Amino acid sequence: MDHMQCPVCGNSSKLKFKLKFNVYKCRECGLFTSDANFDFSFKSDLELQSREIGLKKLRFSNFETIIKKLEELKGKKTKGLEIGSGNGWWLKVCQEKGIDCIGIEPENSHQDYYTENGLNVYYGFYPSPEVKSEKGYDFIIFNDVFEHIKELDELITALKKDLAENGTLIINLPMSDGFFYRSAMLLHQFGINSYLTRMWQFNFHSPHMNYFNQKNLTMLLNRHGFVKAEDIQLESLDFSTVKERIKADGGVNKLKAMFLSTGISLLKPLILSSKPDIRVFFFNKK
Repeated sequence: MDHMQCPVCGNSSKLKFKLKFNVYKCRECGLFTSDANFDFSFKSDLELQSREIGLKKLRFSNFETIIKKLEELKGKKTKGLEIGSGNGWWLKVCQEKGIDCIGIEPENSHQDYYTENGLNVYYGFYPSPEVKSEKGYDFIIFNDVFEHIKELDELITALKKDLAENGTLIINLPMSDGFFYRSAMLLHQFGINSYLTRMWQFNFHSPHMNYFNQKNLTMLLNRHGFVKAEDIQLESLDFSTVKERIKADGGVNKLKAMFLSTGISLLKPLILSSKPDIRVFFFNKK
């Protein structure tokens, strides 16, 4: 199939990349969309121990940045829901900051961490009656999860129902106009596909369904009656743990991980001066 309908603006998206799955780009809003599917076997090349070493410090720092902005916008007394709690780090930071937040997560690979830290996580896919709130949540947050969801209109309709009046939707996700995605596209032009495949996480059980930029993400949420209140840049790399983050992809050997981490360290000034790879958006329900 050479074309598909853009899930944001409804216009025609043209086939852009042929990888493990096809990737399309909308001619109008610039959204990149894949025809990938979630693998319910939960089996992939993702190596959890290396991923934790490579990401934990960075994620905790970014989550503190998000919480600071959340408190500016909503105050300190808020009740929230995180969709796709993964390793539980967002919930842990909320716990430390005195923020009431629960989570929902389809996998149980981090169950021990939830139990040890007293985190309230329900198992399953959102939407779920188990995380319904009678009064609605003050905020609902996605941390590197929104881009993995295919049925966007159904999702956002459910989110509006579960948010309180004037509730805030927080979306923390990678950008298609950031340094690493643009670099991966450039390498693809020279016949090197592995980096773009990695950016889409096509070798993992939960691949990306979409890659957004500020314009098309805002367009999507505006269409559903949300208004952007704020967006801020987040750090995309902890340069001290780059090798471990690369090794989180079990398909990358030690020699290649060392080579790539050295290359990224040399490119640090260019990376820091480029458009951000990660942004977090705050949308208010109206």
